[in-house]
Amino acid sequence: MLRDMTRATTAAIAASGEISPAAAPADAEAIALPDAANMRRMSAAHLLVTLAALPLRQWPSVPLHPESDARAGAFDPEAIHQLRIATRRLRALIDVFSPWLKPRWYRRIKAELCWLGHTMGPARDADVLATTTLPALRTEHPDIDWPAIDAHVAKLRSDARALAAEALASERQQALHALLLEAFGIGADGHADRQAAKALRRPSRTPGKRPRALAKHARNVLRARYIALFPDCRQLAMLDTEQLHALRVKVKRARYSAEALTPWLRKAIRTPYQDTLHTAQTLLGQLNDAVVAQRALEDMEIPATQRDTLNGRLDTIIVNATSRAAHVLCHLPDAHTLERGMRKD
Repeated sequence: MLRDMTRATTAAIAASGEISPAAAPADAEAIALPDAANMRRMSAAHLLVTLAALPLRQWPSVPLHPESDARAGAFDPEAIHQLRIATRRLRALIDVFSPWLKPRWYRRIKAELCWLGHTMGPARDADVLATTTLPALRTEHPDIDWPAIDAHVAKLRSDARALAAEALASERQQALHALLLEAFGIGADGHADRQAAKALRRPSRTPGKRPRALAKHARNVLRARYIALFPDCRQLAMLDTEQLHALRVKVKRARYSAEALTPWLRKAIRTPYQDTLHTAQTLLGQLNDAVVAQRALEDMEIPATQRDTLNGRLDTIIVNATSRAAHVLCHLPDAHTLERGMRKD
């Protein structure tokens, strides 16, 4: 029943046409995981390097002349999007498996991934604003001074892309890529070798190297990510946009953790749980896009009445997305159901 409700909600949202394509699931986010039974038999170190190799294969290549290309803003926006996905997944992965990582390596990798993710963010926001959010508003309000808005957004988009391209072509990004390959023992062929991974702790300093230790840790992580959602979920309608953004981050962490620890969730609970988190993330992403648009409108040289008109429509989108997200999150399994759905070994 839970699965049917979640699918029905997802289908209704998709049919409504209010979800932006940028917020919808992309092919770049689909990662083929190893067989679940094999993953449960792996040690934590083996599983960590295996999973880390997957997003690193999506890492975009750097051009031969990075400085000139960065100035020209020559990077494909899709490459920036893929890089953001890869950094998010790697950050979730090192958080989940932090007990098996050397603290110095963990702190360094996390800091560099945060830097890269934050650098790529404005470019992605500007792309969504230009290609999704504003075109929808243009259809509803054709009398707005759109040439002035288009000029402002074009400048905003160009500046954000230039900064992202500069970061992507920088020595710091290349050093980060090399650091990740070294940390997880990724060879030139893209495959991981845990014996060559420099970031792994000695087994004696970890919760254990046997699969049973990883199973116990997986249950603890899944439980913690699940519990973290509820203080905000219970009062979602009362949260401001900053708090809703923080909730979106928690939903992402819960979703990516559940994906990394898929083998320890039984199928009966895994599918509805992950579908619910994905739908909630999509709705909260739509809300965030509307907030980004409102902030951009503040700096645009258009009549105040036109700005108020657009802000009013964006407020409606925010309210609707909040209401739908609250409805979707109500379909999360209760704690007892989730506990029964987790494998013990």
